[in-house]
Amino acid sequence: MRSLALLCCLLAAACVPAAAQVFLGAEVGPDSFMKDEEPGSDTFGEDAFAWALSAEVSSSTLYAVFGSTSPEKEIMKYLRQGLYRQELCAVLLLSERTSIPFSKLEPGLRPGGLRALAAAHKADAMELFAAGGRLKEAADLRLPLFLSVYTSTAAPAVELSTPPAAPPGGAR
Repeated sequence: MRSLALLCCLLAAACVPAAAQVFLGAEVGPDSFMKDEEPGSDTFGEDAFAWALSAEVSSSTLYAVFGSTSPEKEIMKYLRQGLYRQELCAVLLLSERTSIPFSKLEPGLRPGGLRALAAAHKADAMELFAAGGRLKEAADLRLPLFLSVYTSTAAPAVELSTPPAAPPGGAR
């Protein structure tokens, strides 16, 4: 019995403790420690969505809604403030329908959400949310077009340990 207790103690001491497990948050990728740059937030998805949404909606509508010649920057600003993509699309559609700038509608989301904002402007919240979902899906289909992709077109360098073979026919 004593040897069984000793064996259990040795096994428990040899196990890797749970504290040794490493948690990598959403902003840190598994290869981030191999790079020479500082780790940071992954905003490529938000940036790409902003560009995809601005490509999906007409320029005149975006200018009327955001009052800016660079609406993708405005979209990124609201996404980074914590506005959900579908909610942003719904408020964009409400802004288009009511001709009220997005910057004046967005603060109305905080106290009561989209339902209260839509009711204040005599709109159907469920219809707006559904239309916003369709707009978000259309922008999501364009999303891969705006994601950064790093590829190398150069052939990999190959080191040979032996000299290359002589060409056929013996000519050099």
